[in-house]
Amino acid sequence: MRRVPISITGVGILNGLGIGRAAFWRELIRGNSGIAPIRGFDTGKYVCNLGAEIDNFNARDFMEPRFYRRLSRQSRLAVAASIEAIKDSGLIITDQNRHRIGVVFGTAFGSTEQTDGFFVSLLNHGPQAAEPILFPDTVPNAPASHIAMYHGLKGPNSTFCQNHLSGECALAYGIALLEQDQADVVLVGGVDELSSILFHSLASVRALKPIQQRETLQPSFFPTGKGFIAGEGATCLVLEREGFIERTEKKSYGTVLSLALTSGVVAQAHYEPAGRSMARGMTTALQEGNIKMEEVGIFGLAANGVDELENAELQALEQVFGNKWHSIPRLPVRYFVGEFGGAGLLSVATILLSLAEGTIPPAVQGPSLTGPFGEVQRFACAIEKTLVAGMAVGSTFGGGSSCTIVARQ
Repeated sequence: MRRVPISITGVGILNGLGIGRAAFWRELIRGNSGIAPIRGFDTGKYVCNLGAEIDNFNARDFMEPRFYRRLSRQSRLAVAASIEAIKDSGLIITDQNRHRIGVVFGTAFGSTEQTDGFFVSLLNHGPQAAEPILFPDTVPNAPASHIAMYHGLKGPNSTFCQNHLSGECALAYGIALLEQDQADVVLVGGVDELSSILFHSLASVRALKPIQQRETLQPSFFPTGKGFIAGEGATCLVLEREGFIERTEKKSYGTVLSLALTSGVVAQAHYEPAGRSMARGMTTALQEGNIKMEEVGIFGLAANGVDELENAELQALEQVFGNKWHSIPRLPVRYFVGEFGGAGLLSVATILLSLAEGTIPPAVQGPSLTGPFGEVQRFACAIEKTLVAGMAVGSTFGGGSSCTIVARQ
């Protein structure tokens, strides 16, 4: 039982759909896709040429060059998302409260581009001449550290690396810090970059979807089967214990009613086939959130185009909701922005935006989880609707799952 209510008062978003919360929401509502042929590096030798890159990101639009010039691109994305989230929340950081403001971020792989650059310099020049300026960002906790440095925050600072559940794990720990009175505010986030070395690694283990095309991949024609399409992005949420921090105005996107993390015994490169772990997480989240199934007005799916995962998610929904899930709008966020370590937290943020805006983005309905490949009517148009609560499901290969339930305040 929580001692004080916890609210989400600020949201910062950067991904393939747009830079900033407003741009992301606008493009999502229009049903546009952030997945297109990759331009940042050569994909000619790979089975896949698609990804969800963040175009036209310039750190100068968010911070001074003297701060960002030594940061990796991943840290720049994370700091930019935190700047937008804090501004959105109206949070006032002072010497009296900065020691009670924490940062918890999740990342699947850290800055792969910076790590690769340092390793190459080490091979080329030896330990004595390796590029020292690259080394600090080779550790996964660099983004969270840089956020604290930029804002002068002195509260708890942690990083979680749990592959595609990294963002949800960060959210769970951020909530725990608030519940245990370790902090009054926590910046919770997820960030990952799409680099050439990461793309090469994913291709080498056959994790990428074998698809080549010259134009943007529309969500209505997202191919299922094997492999996912990689993306990148940064999401930051401002979580607050109500009444403890000075703010310029009172606002809230909603509250997290419950968050369940579960796991199953599965081979590392596979998802849980029967969805039992996912179903257990849904059931636990509903019970701990003290919410009825009929109050869930929108699903944020874990679906990423991998048959094994989508079949498991379908079975999990059947086990928990029966046929009732057919009528609930379902939003596969990864069909718009690709798969990455922070995509799960982005799904949670999207559900919060839906609650606050009273709008359901283009979503799937009916007895098929995401619809047969090639059916252009798979996604309905965005509709205005007052929602009570929403559920976001996450999963990663190896059997890990998450279920987060958020409600409108």
